[in-house]
Order: sequence, then structure tokens, then C-alpha cells
Amino acid sequence: MQLIDPPSIQVISAYFFFGGCIGVFIWIGLVIYLKSKWLPLLEETLDDGVKFYSLNIFLSASGILQYATVFIWSFHAKRYGMFEKRQSVPKHIQKWFVFAFFWLMFSGALIVISAVIT
Repeated sequence: MQLIDPPSIQVISAYFFFGGCIGVFIWIGLVIYLKSKWLPLLEETLDDGVKFYSLNIFLSASGILQYATVFIWSFHAKRYGMFEKRQSVPKHIQKWFVFAFFWLMFSGALIVISAVIT
């Protein structure tokens, strides 16, 4: 005896997939916001003024993920040489980058779950 019939599993999978896709689009909007408002400040503070991640939207997306890992894990901060520098970034800015990181991971997990359950 099956607990859930196959057509309803496909519907649930579709909800997860479209929910993850909407989440990715929201994340892109968040990247645009962070690129215009906070990314130049972080490049000035953490990368000693090297303006690499604010060149275009694709580089901004990877830069936001990199800075989020620097704020989340001290291992990555030490690896990138930003352990002491990250203390000079205000906490509310750090929270935006960490939120963007986990938002993307959650949206990606929804898409992967939709592929696994079908």
C-alpha cells in the first residue's frame, strides 16, 4: 500500500521546483540590491579597495557568496586573510550577506528535493 499516490507526488515536486525557482529570482533581486548598496563598502574594507566583484552582476553573485562565507566561518576568513578585517564591518551588513547565502542554499535545496522525490 502506497502512502501517497504518484500524481500527488508529482504535484508536490512541481511546487518544490517552482518555489525554488521563485526563490532564486528573489535572490537575484537581493544580489542587485547588495551590489548597489553594500558591495563597494565591503570591497573597500575587506579587499583593500580592489573593485573586482562590483564589475558586473555575475561577479557580484560570487562575491556575495564569498563574503558570506567569510562572515559565517572563521576558517574561510583566515583562508582569505580577512579574519581581522571582518570585525570592522557592521553586523547589520554581515546579516544581509549571510541571509542571501542561506536564501540561495534553501532555494537550491528545494529544486534538488523536487528532482529527488520524482
